[in-house]
Amino acid sequence: MSSNVLRLSGFAACAVSTLLLVVAVAGGRWLELPAQAQEASQREAPKASGAWVRLPAAAGRPAAGYLELLGRPGDALVGVSSPVAGRVELHSMTSDGGVMRMRAESRLEFDSAGRLALAPGGNHLMLFDLDPTLKPGGRVPLTLRFASGASSTVTAEARPAASSAHQH
Repeated sequence: MSSNVLRLSGFAACAVSTLLLVVAVAGGRWLELPAQAQEASQREAPKASGAWVRLPAAAGRPAAGYLELLGRPGDALVGVSSPVAGRVELHSMTSDGGVMRMRAESRLEFDSAGRLALAPGGNHLMLFDLDPTLKPGGRVPLTLRFASGASSTVTAEARPAASSAHQH
């Protein structure tokens, strides 16, 4: 009988040890949740408004995209993708001796007030290999990626090409 008691108590001790190990491991994960929640709030995506895309004047040419972002100073827009475009690039516009120059950028920084404006004549998106079935009034999903690790998807309205001279 004493060997049965020893076996049972050994089994019980093993079961309790295993249970404690499981609780400790799970408890460690539970302790990480507040840190993950805090990290997620720090990566909250900037708020986008006024998103629209100017369709190209000629088929096969790139489209230009615009929107305004409000976020954290020091963050940056680092990438954009869309299921209706082969690729999307970030572009800046600068004046060089009275001539406007467009340049692809790897990132566009938020200003000290946490604002980033993409507007005609300034910073903008270039959408290449646009779906040829996209027409004015259509919707263009844009997935925005930020240096903070946040991302968000916005829907831009497709608008017709300007009737006057082409500008980004």
